[in-house]
Amino acid sequence: MASIWLVLVLWIYINDTKKGIQALSCAKIHTPASMVLAGSPVSVSCSIQDDCPLTKGKNFHVAWKIDNHFAPSNLSYQESNRTYGVIIPSLPDAGAFILCAVCEEQENLDSCQIVNGVNVKVGHPPSVPKNLRCSLSLTFNQSFCCQWDPGQEMPNLPTNYILHIFREMSKNDRYVIPRGMHSYSIPSDSLFLEMEINVTAVNIFGNATSETLKLVPLETAKFDPPEIKRIEADVFGCLNYSWSLAQSQTWLVTPLCVELRLKTMNNQLIKELVLPFWKQENKINVCDLPHGTNYSTTMRVKYNSLNKWSNWSDLKIANTLMKAPTGSLDTWLKVNDQTAQLYWKPSEDFSANGWDLSYTVESKKPKKALCVTRENHCFFNLPELVETVYLRATNAIGSSDHTKVPVYPKRGLGSVSNLSVHPKSEASVLITWGRPASPHVTGYVLEWRPLCETPAAPLSFTLMDKNNSSTIVTGLRPYEPYEISIYPKYVDGIGHPQTLMAYSSQKAPSVAPYLNVTEISHSYIKLHWDEIPLEQRNGIIQGYTVFVWHERDKIKVIKTEQTSVEVKDLQPLTKYYALVTVHTMGGSLNGSVVTLATGKIDGIEMVLFVIPACIGLSLLVIIVVFACVGKHERVKMCLWPIIPDPANSSIKRWTDSDSLQGMPHCKEDMEPVLMYLSHFSLLDLAENKPFKSDYVKEDQWSHDIDSHDESHPSFQTCVIYDTEHDKESVPYATVVFGGPYQNHSSPPPAYVRSDSTQPLLGANNPGSPPPYENVSPSGGVSQVQHFATFLQKSTESEENEEHWDDFPMLRSLEIRNTDHI
Repeated sequence: MASIWLVLVLWIYINDTKKGIQALSCAKIHTPASMVLAGSPVSVSCSIQDDCPLTKGKNFHVAWKIDNHFAPSNLSYQESNRTYGVIIPSLPDAGAFILCAVCEEQENLDSCQIVNGVNVKVGHPPSVPKNLRCSLSLTFNQSFCCQWDPGQEMPNLPTNYILHIFREMSKNDRYVIPRGMHSYSIPSDSLFLEMEINVTAVNIFGNATSETLKLVPLETAKFDPPEIKRIEADVFGCLNYSWSLAQSQTWLVTPLCVELRLKTMNNQLIKELVLPFWKQENKINVCDLPHGTNYSTTMRVKYNSLNKWSNWSDLKIANTLMKAPTGSLDTWLKVNDQTAQLYWKPSEDFSANGWDLSYTVESKKPKKALCVTRENHCFFNLPELVETVYLRATNAIGSSDHTKVPVYPKRGLGSVSNLSVHPKSEASVLITWGRPASPHVTGYVLEWRPLCETPAAPLSFTLMDKNNSSTIVTGLRPYEPYEISIYPKYVDGIGHPQTLMAYSSQKAPSVAPYLNVTEISHSYIKLHWDEIPLEQRNGIIQGYTVFVWHERDKIKVIKTEQTSVEVKDLQPLTKYYALVTVHTMGGSLNGSVVTLATGKIDGIEMVLFVIPACIGLSLLVIIVVFACVGKHERVKMCLWPIIPDPANSSIKRWTDSDSLQGMPHCKEDMEPVLMYLSHFSLLDLAENKPFKSDYVKEDQWSHDIDSHDESHPSFQTCVIYDTEHDKESVPYATVVFGGPYQNHSSPPPAYVRSDSTQPLLGANNPGSPPPYENVSPSGGVSQVQHFATFLQKSTESEENEEHWDDFPMLRSLEIRNTDHI
């Protein structure tokens, strides 16, 4: 089976190869040009051979394909019997393959067999040359060179360039540029005549010409740096220069523009002179220069204002003639006890008139040289009683006049107020202050010095008028701290200074502090970090932010201005992470993350926790016990009520005025239960209100007011009272007599019994009286006519006396004289 498939595939391959060989010998194709202008039509013809096996004895037609796509049939035509053509309106910019195919069937294009083809490319006219520029080279072999940018070029389409030069009243020059070059040099036979120049690009599809450049060749030349031959100083304040062009350009004789630049040795620009059309052999004389000053001089040249300057020449150093210094110096004297610090600087009218200056500080009374130095400051011991010192500058020729420096007797006078510093730029600050209240201020002294220089930088200062309240200090370095102080000057002294540290510009610190753990516990951590060195702060520290977090907890954020912090409320045996961020006005910087682990609660901490808790609980128990003891009677009455012993009780009688004294008031809407043990309980029965009690039911009785005399007190209350000191007494029975219930129809009871079921007398106590019982009147107890009448009248009723027959024990307790209880 596999051999059959192999034979089939081999047959198909051989058949296709045979058809391809037959197709290649079937037709010839022709086009007028293999490259056409973009957008132009293309004509292609195809001639079918007579012996073409694809057409012998067959009906066929010719089809055209453009890049594997069949062209519309209306574009093709038949030129002769076996010659066919096609006209394509335009091709893509990349060109196309145009193929001729023979088709056996009229409608079926799949049967078409390609017999020949041609590749037609598309071209464009050349791009316009741009940026045409020409310059003159003034060397020994001077030449004039022009250059241009060609623009986009096609690699298979050659482009040629032609350089045209037009001169006034002269022949025009035409230079054909070799293929592939975009610059050309021509002899410079005319340096001073104006000319017009352009360049033309040419290919088979057209040409393009650049813009015309008008110029004078010498105006395009850039000279070599000139040479300063000699400098002479023969007059005070003047220098004479002799110069020439570079040696390669000495053949050129024409006036040129010359620029001279003079700087002092400390790189301070003094003069910059531009001298137009200066002849090169003439000397240049520069005057009005400070005396005795070193100058470095350099120069450059050009033809006119249209062309470029040459490079600067080599430096030449010269000195003006010296003479003695002139003018005065600005001074600032600071005195601490007898130690003096004197600073000075040149004033606006001071002129050194020389170099290698020295300064002398001296006193006249006594005449003594206090200090000799080449610096701009001096420290010395001030002689006693000296009121003025003198400063003079000296050079090799002589000395300046003395500058008086008064020694103020008073110091520490009033200071300025509201001193503030505001950044103005990266190198300057604005300083403002408030004037002192004193009207005797004569001026101010502002001083500043950098804090991070090693060795310490000298102090700088400036003197200001008394009307000033602000100034700008320049020349500061960014990100470096400065100490700024201002002193008010008075007629007879110097005020106390106000001092600030300031930056002209701030940014984030260069380094961040590192966290150190000073103490760690199960619930808190104490962190500490060192201050950032001053030279690495880059600004004023505004504060710190400490971040502490746990993998499962929220972040704790603590802001502080100190260099230590305590983090509380942490979990024991837990890993925490912490970092500190430092802030300035210019930015912030994060430190490194530190890993921390809290400890466990140890025995000592547990004891310290348990002992206070036990002490607090003990105090609470003691307080409760004392409270219960202090209220013993009330607590016992609430928990263990006691029934009184009638055998050890007595009956008394009171009036209203006697009984209400010292007794607590009972609310009428509450049941009058006897709550005060071993005390008399007085119950007031208001009119028209029944008495409510656990012992007395309001429906058991009422009282008839008509049976009593109105002259007696409104009520009487009798209670059984315990008179024994060693036993507790409680109410046993209450006998109540009150105002009448006028609307009640039932008769009043003769007495009220107690509802208590507790024995009246303790059965266990030996010798106690027998239990209570009612006895007959014929018993051993005699009737007493005068005992216990409830309402005192001149004649006692027989009914009231019979009441005692039911209570024989109460009859024995009769109190005859109740007026003196």
